[in-house]
Amino acid sequence: MKLIYRIAKAELRMLFCSPVAWFLLVIFTLQTALFFTGRYEWFMKGNEYGSGRTMMTSMALFANGIWGIVQNYLYYYIPLLTMGLISRELSSGSIKLLYSSPIRNSQIILGKFLSMVMYAAIMCGILLLYVVYAAFTVENFELPVVLVGLLGLFLLTCTYVAVGLFVSSLTSYQFVAAIGTFIILMLLSMVGGWWQEYDIIRDVTYWLSINGRASTFIMGMLCSEDVLYFPIVTALFLFLTVVRLNAVRQKVRWQVSFGRYVAVILIACTLGYFSSRPKLMGYYDASSTKWNTLTPHSQEIVSKLDGGLTITAYVNILGPNYAMFSFPGFIQRNREQFRLYERFKPEMKLKVVYYYDTITLADGAAGENFAARLASRNETTVRQAAKKMCELFQLDTVRRVLSPEKVRELTDLEGERTFAWELVRESGERTWLRTYDDPMNPFPGEAEMSAAMKRMTLDVPKVGFVEGYGMRSIYDTRPRSYHFFAYKKDFRQALINQGFETVEVDLKKGIPEDVNILTIADMREPFTESEEQVLAEYIVRGGNLYILGEPRRREVMNPLLNKYFGVELLEGTLVQYRLEWLQPDILNCMITPMARELSYYFGLASGVMLPTAAGLEQVADRGFKVIPVLVSDTLNIQKSEQRSYAVWNEMGSLDYVEERLTIDPSKGEVAKDYCTGMALTRMVNGKEQRIMILGDADCISNGEITEGRSQTNFIMDLGTFHWLSNNELPVDVRRPGTKDNRVDIGRAGYYVMNWGFKWIIPLLLAGAGIVLWIRRRSK
Repeated sequence: MKLIYRIAKAELRMLFCSPVAWFLLVIFTLQTALFFTGRYEWFMKGNEYGSGRTMMTSMALFANGIWGIVQNYLYYYIPLLTMGLISRELSSGSIKLLYSSPIRNSQIILGKFLSMVMYAAIMCGILLLYVVYAAFTVENFELPVVLVGLLGLFLLTCTYVAVGLFVSSLTSYQFVAAIGTFIILMLLSMVGGWWQEYDIIRDVTYWLSINGRASTFIMGMLCSEDVLYFPIVTALFLFLTVVRLNAVRQKVRWQVSFGRYVAVILIACTLGYFSSRPKLMGYYDASSTKWNTLTPHSQEIVSKLDGGLTITAYVNILGPNYAMFSFPGFIQRNREQFRLYERFKPEMKLKVVYYYDTITLADGAAGENFAARLASRNETTVRQAAKKMCELFQLDTVRRVLSPEKVRELTDLEGERTFAWELVRESGERTWLRTYDDPMNPFPGEAEMSAAMKRMTLDVPKVGFVEGYGMRSIYDTRPRSYHFFAYKKDFRQALINQGFETVEVDLKKGIPEDVNILTIADMREPFTESEEQVLAEYIVRGGNLYILGEPRRREVMNPLLNKYFGVELLEGTLVQYRLEWLQPDILNCMITPMARELSYYFGLASGVMLPTAAGLEQVADRGFKVIPVLVSDTLNIQKSEQRSYAVWNEMGSLDYVEERLTIDPSKGEVAKDYCTGMALTRMVNGKEQRIMILGDADCISNGEITEGRSQTNFIMDLGTFHWLSNNELPVDVRRPGTKDNRVDIGRAGYYVMNWGFKWIIPLLLAGAGIVLWIRRRSK
C-alpha cells in the first residue's frame, strides 16, 4: 500500500507541475461558477421584484442545473488528464525503470489511478463549495439529494479515469491516447443499443451502457444497479490495463492476452447482469418528497397484486406510430416504462409481441404513414404490406411478427389501438393500458398505470349512462355526445383510462346492482312510470347520481329534480358579457371554496366554461345537505357601475350577432350571482349518498372538450367522478410540495458571491499554478 501511495504522490506532483492540470482546473471552476452565479442572479432579481420564490430551488441549482453541466464537461476533461499517465512512460522509456524495480504492475496502475482519484476529489471539492453556500442561503435545502448527485459525479469521473488509464497503456502517443479515450467513452454510450434482438445479450449490453448512470444519482436516487455499475466498470478497465502491462512486461503471447481480456470482460458482464436483476436490486430515495418513488397510494395498489403479473405490449407493425415502438429498441424502453413498479413488484414479467393486422381509419387518421397507406390500397393485401414493412425495418417475419390469426389466439385486440399493453394476473384478472393521442407525451403516467392495476385488485366503480330519451351517448362521436370523456381509448382523461368501467343503462331492463354511479344527461323525454320506479329504487338504496340539465329541458327535468332532490332549473339561459372574444351564452363559472373540500381535483382548476347553462335553485328540503359547487363569475353590481359584467337569465332570443343582449326586467330577467352546479349528500343505510347536479350538459361533450377554451372542464368532471366514487378513482398520485422554495440573498450578498466564485477562486488557482511553475523552472 505504501508503494501505491508513493506512486500516486509522485504522479500527482508531476501532474500539478504541468500547466495542463492547472489550466483545466481553472477552466472547470470558471464554467461551473458562471452557471451557478447566473442562477443566483435570477433568484436575487426575484427577491427584488417581490416574488423571492421559485420551485424546487435545490433541483433548479443542482439536479437540473450545475450537475448536468458538469456531467457533460467531464467527457472532455478526463481524456486530456489521463492521456499521458502511461503513454508518457512508454514514449520516454521510463517504464523500463519501473519494470526493473520490485513493483508489481497492479501497484503501478493503482498508484496512477489513485493520483487521478485525488484530482477528481479536488474537482468535487470545488463543487462542494457551491453546495455549502447553497445550504446556507436556500431555505429547507435538499442536502441529501445534492450530495447523492455529487457522489454520482465522483464515481463517473473515476470510471472515466479508468478508461483513460487503459487507453493510455495501449500507445506511446499522448494525442492518440486522448482520441482513443474519447472513442471508448463514445462506445460505452452506444453499446446500450447493440444486439438488442438477442435476449441475454440485450440485458448485458444495456447494463454496460454508461448513459444515464450518473443521472440517477443526480436526481437523488441510489439504486444498487447504478451504485455497483461504476466500481465494476472501473475495476474492469483497471484489470484490462494490468493485463496489457503484463503482456508487454512478460512478452506474453497474444492468444494468452486475448483470453485474459475475454475472461475479465466476461466476469464483469456476469456481475453486471446479476446486479441488474430486479429481485436483487435495492433502492434509497434521498429526496424529501420521494419524487423518485411511487406515491403511497400506488404502492398500496401494487401490494395487493399478489401472485404473478405479466404485462404484454402488443405492437402492430402496420400502425401509424410503429417507429416509436420499433423492434428491438423498444424492448428496453418498455422496461423503463414500468421501472418504478418493478421496484415494488420485481417478479412481474414484461413481454413485447409484434404482429400485423388491418388498419382502421380511426387508427391511422391521427398519423397516416407509409404502412397505413400501403395496407389500405385495394391492390395490396395486409400480408403483403406487413412483408414490405418487415423488409423496411429488417424484421424477421417468421420469428418476430405474428399473423392476425396467431395473435388472436393470445388475446382479443378488438377495439384496441395499434399499440396497447395487456396486464394479466396469475389469478386470471386482466385489463388494458394504452397510449394516448398526445403529441407531447403519448405514454401513460402513474395515475393511468396505477388505475389499470387497481382495476384488477377490486370491484372498481362502474359508471352507468342512461340511454334513450334523447340523452348523450358514450358511443356516439358526434359533438353533443360523451364519447371523448367516457369511452375514447386514446384520450388520457377518459373515464375508462382512469380506472372506471363505463356502460349504458336501459331503465326498461333495470339498473344493474354493480352500477355505483348513474349519469342522466340532457333528458329530452320524461320517463315512464315503470322506468321512474326503477330510478326511485336506485335513489332509495343510496346510489350516487350525476345529473346534467339544459335550459331547454326545464319542463322535462324539473319534475324529477324537484320530486327527489328539491332542486329546479331556473327559467332562461344564463348570459354574460365577460370577454370580448367569448360568446355571452358561454358562462365562466368559478369553483367554490366549499367544493374544493370535496375533491382535490376541484382545486386544480379555477373556473369552468358552461355553454348555454341554466341556474339551479333549491326549492324544497328533501333531506339532503346542499353544497354550491359552481357559481357565476360576476362583479358585485350593487357596488360597481360595470353592469355589463353581470350575469342574468336571458328569457328571449339569444341572437347576440345582430344586436347586443341587454337585461329586460319586464321579462323576468334578473342580474345576480347564479349557482350552476351543486352537490347533495345524505346518509342512507350507514353510507353517504352523493348527488351532483349541473345546469349544463354540454360542458363535457365531445365538441366542448376539444375546444381550446375548455381545457379545465374535464378536470372539473374528473373531480366530480372522484367525489362520486368515494374518492377511489382517479388514483391520487399527488406528492407533498417541496419546501426548498426560497433563497435569502440580496444584491450585496450576490456581488460578494459572484466575485468570490467567478474571480477570486479561479485567480487563486491560477496564481498557485504560476507560482509552482516558476519555482520548478528556477530549480
